[in-house]
Amino acid sequence: MTMDTGLLRQLYDLKQLFNDKWAPAIVVTLARGEMRRADILSTINSFSYGEEWSDKQKPLHDSMLARTLKRMTGEGLLLRTRSDSRTFPVEVYYSLTPPMQEFLGLLGPVAEWARRHEGLIARAQAYRRHVAHDEDSSTRTDDPEE
Repeated sequence: MTMDTGLLRQLYDLKQLFNDKWAPAIVVTLARGEMRRADILSTINSFSYGEEWSDKQKPLHDSMLARTLKRMTGEGLLLRTRSDSRTFPVEVYYSLTPPMQEFLGLLGPVAEWARRHEGLIARAQAYRRHVAHDEDSSTRTDDPEE
């Protein structure tokens, strides 16, 4: 069997789109439609992350959100629009670009696969937590010289 390097490259490219702690939460939040930064912040911070999550989140801070929105806008994932300049203060809204809206539409079958294989995903997450814990424990030492 030969490896399809094109498929491999595309998978890594997709991984890079979401290789940020907050990008998935921002994309899911903006799936509802355009929102102001304060609304994005409060929505993301209202999400409930259970113990079973492999990547438990701490609260998102406004400065981190601002940097992430700027980066995602620069990458072409988000649109940034300003309200009519006659209003004060000017309101800024963020929304998904059409390609990102299309991408979210394609995630339905992937999400269904994840639901059907939640045992596999839970096992992989538990293994990673266990390995990470073992690695943390093995780097600790009682010798103050190390």
